[in-house]
Amino acid sequence: MAYDDEIEQKITGSTYEECKEKLFAQYGKNFRIINKVTDFRPGGFLYLKKKPVTIVTYTVNHQKSYSAEEPRISYQSACSEEEQLQKNREAILQMQGTGNIMVSKKIEDMTSSIEALKKEMSQQMQQLAASTQEKHESIKKIEEMLEQNEFSFSYINMIEEKIRNDFSLEQLDNFDLVERRVIDWIGESISTAKTMTFRPPHVFIIVGPTGVGKTTTLVKLAAQFVKNYALNHEGQRPEICFITTDTMRVGAMEQLERWGKHMGSRVHKAENPEDLKRLYDDNRANMDAIFIDTSGFSPNDATHIAQMKLLLEVPGMNPDIYLALTAGTKARDLQNIMQNYEPFGYKSVIVTKCDESEQFGNVISVMYEKHKSISYITHGQVASRDITKANVVDFLIRLENFKVDRIHIEDKFGE
Repeated sequence: MAYDDEIEQKITGSTYEECKEKLFAQYGKNFRIINKVTDFRPGGFLYLKKKPVTIVTYTVNHQKSYSAEEPRISYQSACSEEEQLQKNREAILQMQGTGNIMVSKKIEDMTSSIEALKKEMSQQMQQLAASTQEKHESIKKIEEMLEQNEFSFSYINMIEEKIRNDFSLEQLDNFDLVERRVIDWIGESISTAKTMTFRPPHVFIIVGPTGVGKTTTLVKLAAQFVKNYALNHEGQRPEICFITTDTMRVGAMEQLERWGKHMGSRVHKAENPEDLKRLYDDNRANMDAIFIDTSGFSPNDATHIAQMKLLLEVPGMNPDIYLALTAGTKARDLQNIMQNYEPFGYKSVIVTKCDESEQFGNVISVMYEKHKSISYITHGQVASRDITKANVVDFLIRLENFKVDRIHIEDKFGE
């Protein structure tokens, strides 16, 4: 993420290394890479073929950077200037007069400055050579596989650094070993929420942006609660009710009422904090669980999000709050949503619409970077069954192009 006074820019090249060389040539070390993606653009005869190009997003640091208007002094030009100064020095020393000593000292200082410049340029050239050196094939292959699974740029860098630190060059030649270890690292980076016991009534609240399926997910949570309650109480049915605070979406109340009727549960509507407090006080003594539906807003709509937070602050309610996110959301958008809903104090995340996405690296990356756990995943429209308690194995077996040893990960991460 760029700082407020930094501007994100993009540069393209045939490879990631070429993009870095271009940036180094223009800015020296005063740039910071944020992200990279691979795209395909028309090329070849009559533009009938598509060739891959790398697009790198970066920002320029506050330090003075090189630009087209302020060209850098090359190593060769520094040498040429030194030769010219040496000739001038010899000519001046041939002059007679009392000023010769001072002139000679000035030239000595200039010569020292150029020597220092040559040394700095040499170091920069060595650093550039080191940064563009060919990566080991195993590292490159792992990097490509992580990109295909839509892991974030920073997460891929973290895995690459662990590979460099943990493997010798000889071990890197054993790709199966590297791949197995990387899968373990991915599994270790996934945090799943622990089951918690609540004193009745257990209040469930789901918050999140528009379109993530909060109402359907809330009903799925209710169906699972009823099922688990019956298993633990000799088939008895719990007393539950629904409260909707969604006054923005047309038909929100009607949708919830259909589900409530199917489950034999009452549905109430709260339009303000006073309504919600009254409904909670009226039901707290005779309900095992209360499920509260909320409005969906853009994650950037700070005003409505703040109003909803005030609405949900009922004294003594102590709700179990979840943030709902769709599996197909881009990593940077996930980060933005999670940041803007942080004031709700959500304990964990529910990943919805997992049946509509094939890659989950974006979710794994952002949960790891934000230090958040995943409680449930949903995958379909059937309320009675299309919700699953999150577990590490389910995420690992969904990794595309990785050879996952199911027995090994079940032993290591199975519950």
